[in-house]
Amino acid sequence: MMPRRAVRSLLGALWLTTFLPGAKPSPASGERLAPPTAWPPGARPGGAVDWPDQVVYFLMTDRLDDGDPANDDQKRGEYNPADGGFYSGGDLAGIRRRLDYIQGLGMTAVWLTPPVANVWYDPVLKMTGYHGYWAEDFGRMDAHVGTMGAYAALSADLHRRGMSLIQDIVTNHVGDFFRYEGAHDPKEPAKNFRLKAGLVPPRPSQYPFSMNDAAKEDQRALAAYHWTPDIADFNDERQLATCQVSGLDDLNTSDPLVRRTLRESYGRWIKDAGVDGFRIDTARYVEHDFWNDFIHSTDTAAPGVEVLARGLGKPDFLTFGEVWTNVTPFSDKEDILTVGYLGSPAVPEMKAVLNFPLALELRAVFAKGAPPARLKYRLEALDRHYDGGRASVNFIDNHDMPRFLAEGGEPGLVQALAALFTLPGMPVVYAGTEQGFTETRAAMFAGGFGSGGKDHFDAEHRLYAAIKGLAALRRDHAAFRRGRLVPLYGAPGGAGPLAYRLDHEGGGALVLFNTADEEMLLAQLETGLPAGTLLEPLFARSIPSQPLRTGRKGRLLLRLPARAVLVLRAAPGGQVSEESVESGVMITRVAGGSPPADKGRVPARPGKGKGAPARAPRPASAQVTVEGSSAGVGEVSLIVDGRLAEPLKARKLAYERWVVEFDGASLPDGEHTLIARGATESGEVWSPVRGLKIDLPFVPSASVDDPVGDDKGPGGLYRYPLAEGFQGRADIAKVALSRRGSSAKLVIKMANGISDVWNPAFGFDHACFDVYIDFPESVMGRKGAAALPRLNASMKDGADWDFAAFLAGWKIGLYASAEATAAGFGPALPAAPKVSADKKEGSLEVVLDLRAFKGVRSFDGARFYVAAWDYDGVEGKLRPLAREPAEFSFGGGEPGGPLIMDDTALFP
Repeated sequence: MMPRRAVRSLLGALWLTTFLPGAKPSPASGERLAPPTAWPPGARPGGAVDWPDQVVYFLMTDRLDDGDPANDDQKRGEYNPADGGFYSGGDLAGIRRRLDYIQGLGMTAVWLTPPVANVWYDPVLKMTGYHGYWAEDFGRMDAHVGTMGAYAALSADLHRRGMSLIQDIVTNHVGDFFRYEGAHDPKEPAKNFRLKAGLVPPRPSQYPFSMNDAAKEDQRALAAYHWTPDIADFNDERQLATCQVSGLDDLNTSDPLVRRTLRESYGRWIKDAGVDGFRIDTARYVEHDFWNDFIHSTDTAAPGVEVLARGLGKPDFLTFGEVWTNVTPFSDKEDILTVGYLGSPAVPEMKAVLNFPLALELRAVFAKGAPPARLKYRLEALDRHYDGGRASVNFIDNHDMPRFLAEGGEPGLVQALAALFTLPGMPVVYAGTEQGFTETRAAMFAGGFGSGGKDHFDAEHRLYAAIKGLAALRRDHAAFRRGRLVPLYGAPGGAGPLAYRLDHEGGGALVLFNTADEEMLLAQLETGLPAGTLLEPLFARSIPSQPLRTGRKGRLLLRLPARAVLVLRAAPGGQVSEESVESGVMITRVAGGSPPADKGRVPARPGKGKGAPARAPRPASAQVTVEGSSAGVGEVSLIVDGRLAEPLKARKLAYERWVVEFDGASLPDGEHTLIARGATESGEVWSPVRGLKIDLPFVPSASVDDPVGDDKGPGGLYRYPLAEGFQGRADIAKVALSRRGSSAKLVIKMANGISDVWNPAFGFDHACFDVYIDFPESVMGRKGAAALPRLNASMKDGADWDFAAFLAGWKIGLYASAEATAAGFGPALPAAPKVSADKKEGSLEVVLDLRAFKGVRSFDGARFYVAAWDYDGVEGKLRPLAREPAEFSFGGGEPGGPLIMDDTALFP
């Protein structure tokens, strides 16, 4: 759990079309019902569950469907479907009546959020535990969800269908019942300790967790808790294991009584409801030794959950953990940390882990335009660290992060789903993905939060059809479930081709993508297959579905249309293709890509006041020279990074030679590819691929200082949220612009530094930024927008904007004014800015690639406006403004007032 905070498949013939009838849900009651004394035939899966073969549908029970309105409102102020922080009414009965819909999608398992008794209302946070992660009793069902009898009936329904049930569990913490107000002294845990008032219930009801008052010696001595404040340093392993995550009371999981109680509590759900596996929340924040005990203990009175399950006829009971990490491109460090929770043969822990590094790179590449080379590296790590993928649970979004479609487009989503279903590891689809949801925790039923007043169970939706087809593809071809993954290629210089192969004795497969929004060349791909291998299409998107053959040495040269997906089945035999013949044109020399040592280092002069920047010369270019031979070839052109739409025409030299010269600064820093194309009477010939590395400095262009301490809103009366960590975080001190060819870099320096206390994906929290960019009207051919989306404000002095970047710790996006309204930005553009946080310098670095701004050829004349506020990553919206501040709300203004704490403008 994170801190608080028109696609139809071409595989119609493969779709699952037979639905098994589901039993009608039984009426819910307030009493705890005993499980059936004998399971109906087929109610439990026969023998072992082969988890790599499963496809999981993850749902939030409160947000899927309301099958029993009688349990919606428990009359404690907790039910309000209009507010995303309150109960909406979804329940187990709702899940049962949607099993046809879920199974029809191709899903074989249901993973649901914790059904345990939760905090019903927190008056400080003005939120409820509708999500299930704020437990007050780990062994009892929450009344909003249903009864144990209803849960056992759901389990039986799933088992009759040959499906499995996975329950989300928490062992790290209970709800937020206490806090420390002031300095914390580990030797005196009662000092500055405060129980929160007004919670429903006031404290946990389950012993020993009910003993939660550090001010009382007997409860303190029982040591069911660590008696600690929030984690202050996420690099401190001791704090991770013993301090609170987002204010949630941290359990002393090294204590024998706590361990036994947790084993007993969760054992009941296996015995009474027949669950088949546990997804384990916040596993990162519990010591490793606990997991071996919780899962594998041989205590006869309270055995580990896998030991208990084996005794109940579930030999392959699944445990997989949430080890939430960020990702460092081209590094294994987060993968190594993640798989540490698998344990070792001598001291085993979980069977699998949620693969956050892979998920974040899938999103970066398919939603935000990052180079596919990053994903190729991550796929190699999947094979290195996750038992060939068998220990990996794969996903692209969940209930704790922005939806994929909140950051990317539908073509990118289909590509990400195609990868999810063709990679080793168990795929997970988050409910609502198949209906095109953009709101992280919106309800799928008409009466729930964010539903727009209608149900969202459309089995004809184009994304439902796409997922259904991909699930059938995975089911029918073992290579995608059990094959050996061989990553082949990832474009290094930006969006472009990605290729991998899956080897399996029953037949291999080749999977190809073009992540760019333009036609790209997949040049001389070394498939590793025999020459002449027939490649038959299994799935095609945005590309003709027709067979291909590998050429000489098993190479493949292919033009990939924008956002193409092509999944091919390999079969040996046939004739060698002639398209990839290597003759007639060669690249013999590549030089350049770096400037002279003393160039490009012009310092900017400091500006004074808002909108008064310093100026500096434009950056000098760094020429790249590419030379080659062209025997018997007519016109020659150079294709850079596979971009067929932008060939560079070669200049012919004597002795059948040629040369191309271009400005290296027109390319982003990093690795790039070059291939020469020659025209002959019979068609085209292609050279082998050559590499090019660009490494050029940014040249300071302009800067502006912003007054320190002016972070008080437009009228000077705004106040920060009351929760610890917000004060002064939106105070901008300086904005500086640097340039290098096709890129611009903004550095936003903060007066009070950068916070990362919530371990955000992009390295900063407690503040977010809107960066508005205005290009000259002579460039855009029109006037931009004046209204600032979501900020309840407009540009000043008649100014307008053409593009905007939104920067938050868990969400980065680039947007065009043409799609924006005062209420929202509209769909994100494919290429997001590159953002990095420098905590030491207290600044954010934002790199903008000119190729992301359609129709713009230079940053000349561009003007920038930066506004600071804060963003709730879970709710997916800016924090509210009220007359008085609250824990997570700004104060000092009227609701509907401008959501701008500080701002500054930079006019180079």
